[in-house]
Amino acid sequence: MKPGTRDRLVLPILLPIGILVVIAAALYGFSRILLSLPPTAATATALVAASGIVVVSAVAASRRQVRLSTILAMLGATAGIAMLAGGIALAVAPEEEEEGEGERPVVVLAAFNIQYEPTSLVVPADEAFTLRFNNRDAGVQHNVDIFDNPDFSGTALFEGELITGVREFDYVVDPLAPGGYFFRCVVHPTMVGEIEAVPGGGEGGPGGPGGGGPKVVAQDIAFDTSTIELVADVPSTITFENRDAGVQHNIAIYTDSTLAEELFNGELITGPDTVQYPIPPLAVGEYYFQCVVHPAMNGTVVVSAEGGGEPPVGETAPLEPTGATGGEPPSAGGVAEPSTVVAQNVAFDTNTIALPAGQLATITFDNRDAGVQHNIMITTDDTLTTVLFNGELITGPATIEYQIPPIDAGEYYFLCLVHPTMNGTVTVA
Repeated sequence: MKPGTRDRLVLPILLPIGILVVIAAALYGFSRILLSLPPTAATATALVAASGIVVVSAVAASRRQVRLSTILAMLGATAGIAMLAGGIALAVAPEEEEEGEGERPVVVLAAFNIQYEPTSLVVPADEAFTLRFNNRDAGVQHNVDIFDNPDFSGTALFEGELITGVREFDYVVDPLAPGGYFFRCVVHPTMVGEIEAVPGGGEGGPGGPGGGGPKVVAQDIAFDTSTIELVADVPSTITFENRDAGVQHNIAIYTDSTLAEELFNGELITGPDTVQYPIPPLAVGEYYFQCVVHPAMNGTVVVSAEGGGEPPVGETAPLEPTGATGGEPPSAGGVAEPSTVVAQNVAFDTNTIALPAGQLATITFDNRDAGVQHNIMITTDDTLTTVLFNGELITGPATIEYQIPPIDAGEYYFLCLVHPTMNGTVTVA
């Protein structure tokens, strides 16, 4: 090749292309280093590399004639500086971050049917912890905000990111001083709970890391046990394994076999599948559990003080049960004829539901809105302060039968929790 052709045609084309390829390769390699570093270390490495590029470029530019060897030397020096800075940062920074991450205790909280499970948490005081939040309401947003007062006034101590179900997310909560706190969902203010921060709390107890809790297996339309044992007055975790392929099961806990007061209603799962149910604190006593799809699958929940002892029978749970009437329910005088409510075009077909006083009642709920979640919730009034019944959310088209506990005569309020403009009056007579 003639020198003139090389200098006038080949070099003006190949030299810029070659330089661009080298720069792209250096940038790609350097970006891999930065992405593998913690944010602080990545920033420091980038600043050192940028300073090195400026210094080396200034030295090269000060020469009278910039040759190809000068350019290659500049690129080599820049790459060397970047590799040296990145290597130092990789060797020093990450180990401290990972060590701190692994030491955080984990506290578990779930959201299901627009309710927290459990509504009472024990967390470690004076140290950061991980709040593992499992939103089991499909297509519904929930979060966790923590306050130091029950009115949720002032600035939140912690504001959790909104999570759309079904999804599990780990919140990192800064240390809380010993004492009582309160949490809520910013989207659904009726979802509230309490936190007790105690030294060493949240570790080793039921539902916490290392807690484990009992395991119940469903197979051949039967539970593998007729007794579940729990510790009183602390949140618990039941690991439920459904081995019946294509069949739905769950665990629901009631005060007794009349099903008048529901204390916990676990998510239905289709086998084979496994789920962990977070059980709210229960007082010492004996309770009744069953599968809501197959009521013949049932047994006894024995709640005793830690360390054992004979539990007195008949005590109620310290939490307000989801099916409670807000007061002492009248004794059931039979089961009333079912009522039917239809949801269509994001509206109920009636603004009045009639129920008999003092009797168990059934509401057949038909959700005809395809792909949309609805339910029926009954409260004392439109302030939603006292919840008398909170029906399971169903995605249309689907139908469900709600079992309504006995309610005193009077007028009450009902609504869909997902669409509060869908509401009306419950007349109990």
